[in-house]
Amino acid sequence: MTPLCEAIVRDHQVRKGRARKAAFRALVKAEMRKEGVLFREERAKGLLENVNLVCGNLSTADYVLGAHYDTCAELPFPNFVAPLNWPLSILFQLGLTAALLLLAALPALLCAHLGAPGVVAWIVGGLCCIALTVLMVAGPANRHTMNDNTSGVIALLTLLARLPKEKRARVAVVLFDNEETGLLGSTLFRRRHARVMEEKPLINLDCVGEGETLLLAASKGYRADEALWARTRAAFLPGACEPLPVPAARAFYPSDQLGFKKSLAMATLRRRRFAGPALGRIHTRRDTVLEEKNIEYIVEGLLRLIDNENE
Repeated sequence: MTPLCEAIVRDHQVRKGRARKAAFRALVKAEMRKEGVLFREERAKGLLENVNLVCGNLSTADYVLGAHYDTCAELPFPNFVAPLNWPLSILFQLGLTAALLLLAALPALLCAHLGAPGVVAWIVGGLCCIALTVLMVAGPANRHTMNDNTSGVIALLTLLARLPKEKRARVAVVLFDNEETGLLGSTLFRRRHARVMEEKPLINLDCVGEGETLLLAASKGYRADEALWARTRAAFLPGACEPLPVPAARAFYPSDQLGFKKSLAMATLRRRRFAGPALGRIHTRRDTVLEEKNIEYIVEGLLRLIDNENE
């Protein structure tokens, strides 16, 4: 692990809130400048401030590599995702919604029991539901974010440090802000660079720190470029991880690649007995695992992909 990556793990696992995000961006820009890699900030203001970090020339790059750098609020339960098990993933989301509604209903029922008018009970229940939803997004920061998504950030920064200078022009890298608040950073990036990104492959790394199965979920546009799809599969051979190349339509993986026509989602998953390959731990204080062998495997695979001149 590079000194910069060690510093991120040690001091910057929390990247939530304006001050902590700014400190992280300043560190990355300063340290990568020493390597001859220049990051710039792309800012947008709306309901939330958004600052993406971008390096490289998007117009001339062969690949755009992305990972979100913002981190989430700490939750008492993990954000469970089983990309190839749609029924279980949907069941989990429905169960979470039901639990949220039940918690919000308790104060409303108490109001009704105490004799409050029905409309008051409904208003109390609605306000509690809104408050719980906001707390899930804007609550106290999770201090343990090794997999989600310190792992993706570290993988891309390690790649940039190892990439030969003569190959750097082939790659642009974007660290997205506000993924945890609804893919805001990647949406703004896509709109800002709509013409350039129309046919540009975007490879998104999100939660690549734990698990033995590497999900490679390719959009229809990515797979339609048969040479690109073949090069991608050839770059990631069985090793520290077992590659799992699938069409994105088969894999439920809600992350920043959504909305890009030519995209590839990368994540490492742990095989579970009844769920199949799945994510666990993330969004909780148990998100403490970052397997360096995964980072090494992914960086080496990306280097092979970038090194392939057969465009």
